[in-house]
This record gives sequence, structure tokens and C-alpha cells, in this order.
Amino acid sequence: MQILTLFIMFNLRYLFPFLGFMLTLSVLTAQDSSEAEDFSLLLKAMLAESSMESDLYELCDQIGGRVTGSEANNLSVEWAYEKMSATGVKTIKDPFEMPSLWLAESTSMNIHSDQIPSFRVNAVSKYQTPAGNYKAKLTYLGAGTDEDFKENTQDLSESFVFVDADICLDINGLFKEYTDAAIAEINARKRGAKGIIFMSSRPNKLLYRFITTKTSDNKLPQFVMAREDAKRCIRLIEDNLSLNVSIDCKATQGETFISENVIAEIKGSVYPEEVIIIGAHLDSWALGTGANDNACNVSMMIDIARQMKKLNIKPKRTIRFALWNGEEQGYFGSWHYTKTHQDELDNHKMALSVDIGSGDIIGFFTNGRDDLIPFVDQCLASVDSIGNYLNINNPIVGTDNFDFMLEGVPNLVAIHKPASYGLNYHASSDTYDKVDLVALNKNSAIVAALVLSWANADKTRLDTFKRQSRSEIQSMFEKHDLEFTMRMFNVWEPWINGSRGIE
Repeated sequence: MQILTLFIMFNLRYLFPFLGFMLTLSVLTAQDSSEAEDFSLLLKAMLAESSMESDLYELCDQIGGRVTGSEANNLSVEWAYEKMSATGVKTIKDPFEMPSLWLAESTSMNIHSDQIPSFRVNAVSKYQTPAGNYKAKLTYLGAGTDEDFKENTQDLSESFVFVDADICLDINGLFKEYTDAAIAEINARKRGAKGIIFMSSRPNKLLYRFITTKTSDNKLPQFVMAREDAKRCIRLIEDNLSLNVSIDCKATQGETFISENVIAEIKGSVYPEEVIIIGAHLDSWALGTGANDNACNVSMMIDIARQMKKLNIKPKRTIRFALWNGEEQGYFGSWHYTKTHQDELDNHKMALSVDIGSGDIIGFFTNGRDDLIPFVDQCLASVDSIGNYLNINNPIVGTDNFDFMLEGVPNLVAIHKPASYGLNYHASSDTYDKVDLVALNKNSAIVAALVLSWANADKTRLDTFKRQSRSEIQSMFEKHDLEFTMRMFNVWEPWINGSRGIE
């Protein structure tokens, strides 16, 4: 798939030596000495000691994992609103409807056989797995590929399909796992399996959670079993032992409910109707404390707003800061924003999402917009002593840029070095101590430089970045072969039937 090739490409860049940590004050996008001074002062402020570390500690350690609809998530909204308001930037809470409530409580899983004693294994449920007690035969089908299912012709209606996984140590492995899991799930549904259990792709009994291909509409019980426990089960099955599984899954389930984004803005001084929106998602899963996904970048957004306001920076265009909610379940907060700001989207000149952890930023995805790359290069020239950048024109499906992409708005996603992101993704180990605070500090300067450059850019230049039409977006999806990836996240049909995206 295109996205896997993409990550392999940019990983090659790690062979280049890291450039010295010196601040370059040449500002290619500043139009006058006042803007140049604002720019250099902002970069110095972002690279200096800040409140990001203490904000990160509060969000991770004091509030904790923040599943949308949970008490912790509601507390995080209040916390974010207060933090943004304290910067002096105009801040609102932006309510929207989530399609359904699902909060995990506990999963107890046991393996039984007539030939050996029963034993307990470590496991967690995937998002929207229905609460209940399940008993079934455990049927091992390798990696769960199309061929694996074809080779097994038995009736699976009383079986939990059991599939293995390659070990995941970086973001390449993460996207491969998403793809492999989607293929196995689709096959299990087609064959009428009672449920599916995935081997954890992480070592040391590390468990994690993510969505299914049906997201909020999932009815198929799905679980992740600790890697070492899964390997034990596979060895027993390969030794011709018949295994059964019993599961007690507890979860709070409910109908639609109201969640909230936190939105703040600094009004533009020359073109206030034109908007640059930058964001990170406030919600997380709750096995860990959502540190690299995505509290670190929430703290970045707050600090950029804080420093801009403190320095009395007056950008030409409005800079809007978004702390999105409902991202993990399908980017519902950012989707809501695009629906309720339809009359403004022609004037949204750029939407940026920062959501791949705290590793060094090494460029930006331009999401099917080749025309953006030269300008992104120009904006980053002012911080070329902080990092070495390669901007890549591939579309990203999986975070809050997505609905801006569907609406034809120029959009970017920050590219990071993997650092500890892939291994700890959505896992119990995604905690405060895994955040690279030094890189986070530099990343904040890079993002601030890009955003202020874009906000102050020459109007003639920005006006060349037209909002794409539906046919242009569809052509881009076909060029990059995105249908399966979008189906994997349950967003292809809403795009095709017109319920999501530009008309």
C-alpha cells in the first residue's frame, strides 16, 4: 500500500546526521522588519524554557487516559479550556454529538482444553466490542490473510478466529498491523465467525486498543491477546490440542452523547476572515495516559498560543487553535467543525494536524497537494538549523486533517521520527516518561515558524492554493489507491454517498 511505502521512504532519512542546534533568524516570509522581529522573538520564546512539561504532566498524570465520553475526558476539556483561556486568547468550548458511548471496564479471558488444565491469558477488548460472556472454539488461522481463510473450509459460526501478528517496533509496523487486522476482520465477518482474537504485536505482554473497520457500528466481538500468551496457544494448537476460549467482557455502552472540542483564536490583523487552523486531539485511549498520542502536542498548541499572545504577535490572518475530541473513534470533533464552518471553508488557507508523537519533526505530509511543497519548503527554511526536512505529497488517513482533506482545504500532517511512538501506540505504556521533551521543544518552534509564516504570507501566493473540488479529491484518492485504507477506517462509504466531504 502507498502509505507503507511512504514510511519506508522517510525512514531512510535517519541516516543523515542531525544538524547543529542553532537558531537561524533569516525569515524568508516576513514582509517587513516588524514581522521579522515578531518571527525571531517567537522562535526564541518557543525554544526557551516553557510550561509544556508541566502541562503535559497535568494532562497525563493528574487527569490520565481520556476516552471520549469518560469522566477524565470531560475533565480534560475543562482543563484545556482553562489553560487556553489563561493565555489571553479568545477560547470557546465547541459541542458536538458522538454517535455512541463505549467505555471499557474489564476483560477476563480463559483458555480451556480436555487435555490440559485451564489457564488465564491477558487480553483487552477492541473498541465497541459488545459487553457479554462468550464461549467458543479457538480456531487458529495464521495471519488471517485471504489465503489463510480459503485454506480453512470448516464452519466458523461457533469459533473465535485466532490470528497472529508480526512484531511492531515502529510506525511502519503499526500501519502494516492496521492493514493485516482489517483483512482478517473482513474475512471473519464474511465467514460468520463468532468473534476474533488478535495476537498483540508488542512484546512483554504489552496490550493496546484501537478501532475496528466498523468503528461505532461494530457488533463483532474483537480482542487483543498478550503476545506471549498467544504464542503459547499457537504452540498447543500446533501440537493438535483442541482449545476453547471463555471471555467475560464488561463495558459501559450507551446512545449518542455530547462531547466538546476546545477552540481558540488570535484574530488576523489584515485578513481576519482568512483562517489558518492548527490542532492536536485531546482524547486518548485509557490503557496508558495518552502521552505521545496526543497530550504532548496538545501542550504544544497551548504553548504556541501562550507565546504568541505574550509577545503581542498580530498575524495577518486568523490563527485558530483546535484541541479536537472524538479523534480516536473516527475524527468526530474535526468532522463536526468542517460541517458547522461550511460557509468559512473557502477562506481556510491551511489546516495542520500534529499527531505522531514527540519524535523530531522531519517534514510534513501535504496530503495529495503537490502545489504546497515549495511553499512548505520556504516556510521551513527559517528553521533549517533546528532540523532537516523532507516534505512528502502522500495523503494521510487516520487523524484530524482528514475531513479538511475531504473538503478540499490545503492540509498538512507533521512527520516525526518514530522515537517510541510505534511501540507504545495506544498501549498501557503510552505514558509521560516516553515523551521526548527536548524534541517536543524543538518541534514547537518548527510548528510555530510554519504557522506564522503561513499566516503572514503574501496574499497572491496563498490565493494560488485553491480549494479542491470533489472530482479533484476523488482523482487524488484513485491516484494514491486509498479506497482500502479509507474502508479500513470506515470512511469510504460516507465519502462515496456524500454524507462526508465537499459536495
